[in-house]
Amino acid sequence: MQTIDIIVIGTTVMLILGVIVILLVMFQQKQVIQHKLLIRDKDLQLQRERLIAVLQGQEQERKRIAEDLHDEVGAQLSVLKLNLGGLLPLLKTGNGEAERLKETKDFTDLIIQQLRFISQSLHPQALENLGLAHALDSFCNLMNKNKQVKINFEVAGNGQSVDKEKALNVYRVVQELINNILKHAQASEVTITYQTTPSLLTITVADDGNGQLLPSLESSKKKTGSLGLKNIESRLNIIGGDIQFTSGAPKGTVATIHVENYQVPAPNS
Repeated sequence: MQTIDIIVIGTTVMLILGVIVILLVMFQQKQVIQHKLLIRDKDLQLQRERLIAVLQGQEQERKRIAEDLHDEVGAQLSVLKLNLGGLLPLLKTGNGEAERLKETKDFTDLIIQQLRFISQSLHPQALENLGLAHALDSFCNLMNKNKQVKINFEVAGNGQSVDKEKALNVYRVVQELINNILKHAQASEVTITYQTTPSLLTITVADDGNGQLLPSLESSKKKTGSLGLKNIESRLNIIGGDIQFTSGAPKGTVATIHVENYQVPAPNS
């Protein structure tokens, strides 16, 4: 065998070995990447499960407190109001006693209304009994009694029923948006629009304020122990939703919530 043939064969063998080594390295890198992705997916799933557990625990505690307020404290205050009303005819007029008792009765009635508001905020019964659209409508009516901001609620579409978990998270997101509007936006009017198609739930919350809704949420996100935007994003991530903020016309902020595949799953799914 000539020297040149040996060189050619050796070079060919070296090239083949080089290609094999490269392929092995690439295969190993691919396995490492796949393993890292698998670990990341497992971590994300674990974080999601932990977040769901925390939120479920919060909702259970809210429900317990709301029921205690309604059943125990609310009932006792109602009895107190009735007793005060029964004493009114027995007091003399002209010396201010009846007037003071009437003021006390009116104050008790105000406390009962505030208690109902707190109980409803903690655990909206309408959400369980009537669904998301009715619960949001009830929430708006309740907020309008405070007369801080006028809140309008509009429904478009056929109003398909929403999965309970998704409905609860969307309700809490809208609550968080309204609370921040009241605190920071200096708005005089808010319009909540509820729209459904067979595959998409869209809710817009538009205010006519100073445009500080998103900055206030982002600011609260940076504060330790404050929820704000982080809470909103976490709740929507759980249910596969998202939120977008745009400037209102001529002023204010428009928050748009989208949730796909929001309907109650079919029994056989």
